[in-house]
Amino acid sequence: MALQEDNETVARRVYEEIWQNHNYDAMEELVAEDYVLHDPSMPEDESWPGGHEGYRMMAEMGAEMIDGELEIQQLLPSDDYVTIRWRQTGTHVGQMGDVEPTNEEVTVTGIEIDRFEDGKLAETWQEVGMLPMLMQIGAVPDDLFGEDVPA
Repeated sequence: MALQEDNETVARRVYEEIWQNHNYDAMEELVAEDYVLHDPSMPEDESWPGGHEGYRMMAEMGAEMIDGELEIQQLLPSDDYVTIRWRQTGTHVGQMGDVEPTNEEVTVTGIEIDRFEDGKLAETWQEVGMLPMLMQIGAVPDDLFGEDVPA
């Protein structure tokens, strides 16, 4: 039980210190040097680094894109893993690829499974609801799944 509680504490600290407070120096203590991200919405080739550098780039990109609170909605620890369901609501203030900032309010959600090793976040498998967010800012038609969708 102590391992699960420790991993839950570290997971909450990652969200609070890195994602909420933008304290990227906390990565030294909370994120493994060889951290690995698995996320189909993020580049997974040689152009996207792993470890602290890649984690910092991801956190900074998130902070630059949406100006708003990130909220843990559910957190489930299990041995070396913690599953987290989260939501961020805020203003779309940063460019996403070819999409310019809209200054519209958006909500983005995600689910991730985090693996911990030696008291640090070592690996993440993540799915982020990018399509609904793109629909909210008008980058994708909001009637994409309307009644006229071909069968």
